Amino acid sequence: MAEDGNFYCWKVHPMAASPYKTGLVFLVLASCGILAYDFTSSYFMSFIAVSLLTGSLIQFFAPTYYRIDREKVEIKILFKTRTEPLSKYKKFFADNNGVFLSSEPDSKVLDQFRGLFLLAGPGDRDKISALLKGVFEK
Repeated sequence: MAEDGNFYCWKVHPMAASPYKTGLVFLVLASCGILAYDFTSSYFMSFIAVSLLTGSLIQFFAPTYYRIDREKVEIKILFKTRTEPLSKYKKFFADNNGVFLSSEPDSKVLDQFRGLFLLAGPGDRDKISALLKGVFEK
């Protein structure tokens, strides 16, 4: 977690943060594999079902690294880096799980599908909000 007046970096890893959720996710994965085998009688299809479910939960299993500065936000997970310019967003909201960047100046019903949610803990959320206040108040 690096901090400077111009940028802030943090890491989020939900699997490591919550052992109970991790146990529940592995239980669901095992159940999916068992049910897939039960319905298809094929180990291959069972493997495919578990693989697809695991792939869809990659943000839970792999750590996500965030870097935000006054111009852009970078999100790195495994081998992929996503860079979004902050000029694309009009406002932000902080909630219990992180910070939501909205591309609409007024709240809309479909806001959650047009914005970007940055997962963050309580300490990180406050620092991100402070940095974004300087960006969006200009």
